[in-house]
Amino acid sequence: MSPLHIIGGALALGLGVFGIYDEYFVVVEFLKGALQPILWLAGLLIIMSGLLSGKTKPVVIAIGLLLLGVGIYGFFDEYYATLDFFKGAVPIGLLLIGSVAVVSGVRHLK
Repeated sequence: MSPLHIIGGALALGLGVFGIYDEYFVVVEFLKGALQPILWLAGLLIIMSGLLSGKTKPVVIAIGLLLLGVGIYGFFDEYYATLDFFKGAVPIGLLLIGSVAVVSGVRHLK
């Protein structure tokens, strides 16, 4: 690893910590909005793993239902934060998916 990588990494880390300190309210709102979909997905994946494994595992299914319930409650409790997260994350996701699709299409044309 070159010294420039270390300097760049330390600079990015410092700027990230400063950004969190300077804009902590926005960071907290982002985390509150992002946590609900993460809990939904984690709960659904855990429930599916408990049901689709060789034997049905009630403890795993109970943990998945708990996470799913917390995510659903959090959506109603932090409704606007979750909507703001989706409003900001969906365009970024679409840009990434569109960029990958265009690059893949150009590579297949060659």
